Amino acid sequence: MPRNKPRLQLALYARPKYPDSPHWAIYIAPKKGDSATKHHVKNTILSIPGQISQPWRYERAAIPDVTLEQHLLLRVIVGKVKTCPDHLDKIFETMPVYQVDDPDKAKAESFNCRSWVWDALEELQRQGAVTTLEDRTEIERQAREYFAQKREQGRWGKGWKPGVPLMNLMEKKEIIA
Repeated sequence: MPRNKPRLQLALYARPKYPDSPHWAIYIAPKKGDSATKHHVKNTILSIPGQISQPWRYERAAIPDVTLEQHLLLRVIVGKVKTCPDHLDKIFETMPVYQVDDPDKAKAESFNCRSWVWDALEELQRQGAVTTLEDRTEIERQAREYFAQKREQGRWGKGWKPGVPLMNLMEKKEIIA
């Protein structure tokens, strides 16, 4: 079995207008190093003559150094990658991205970056592409607790230390404070 498999991470980003509600993304990152590939959905403002809308769209981005990523608050390692990057990309690219006018009204109304992340994690696990430790509820609880702990410590206030906090749920320890 190969060692040093890439890690499956949750990445939480600041949303200045909604400080209690971070933006959620998935990172695929090497076991060691500061690079990652980011997978997420985001709203984009689209201006069509006479109409402005904010459709959701999937985005994949290579991040050479996560410590330079704007608004990145923290990362949480939740599993290991068991398949090749191309297979992961295909899974992410085929994940549904719901819009306001989608026929499935219930999905459209509840769709956001967080719901997409959890649907994507479930699909990755269903296809055997990753290992994850615990169920969604437990992972999300721990990620939110880590977020709250870092905020309480003043992590993002004046004089904060460089680096992006990183919690490894597989080993139950913080790697970067």
